[in-house]
Amino acid sequence: MLKVFLQVGAFVAVLWCFVAAVRCAARGDRWALWTLLLAVLTGVQYLVGLTHLLVLDIREMCELTLHTSFDPDEHVETLLPLSKTCNADSELVPAYVNPVLAVLAFATLAAGAGTVTRAVRTSCLPG
Repeated sequence: MLKVFLQVGAFVAVLWCFVAAVRCAARGDRWALWTLLLAVLTGVQYLVGLTHLLVLDIREMCELTLHTSFDPDEHVETLLPLSKTCNADSELVPAYVNPVLAVLAFATLAAGAGTVTRAVRTSCLPG
């Protein structure tokens, strides 16, 4: 039950930050513009990585594209971090995806904190 409350609280907080960022960005606030830009770039990077998980036949993809065998016992698929393995040594998601995603997410959080701080100090608060 606590997990559900934390998830709802996190969603409300993110939504509040997004509304504050859009409202401040409309007034020309640079923090808000950076927050929105970084949020969009983070979403695009996640979608780029997610496209590597969309495989109809994993065995065929591993054998024909990566020239490696598929081992169902070692097959792992996760959404965060993005990962889809053929065996213990082969990964379908390129190595650059997760580090770039982590840097963009951290930068988005930092810019979001700046936006919220600025919104609290000025009159950009929603409502």
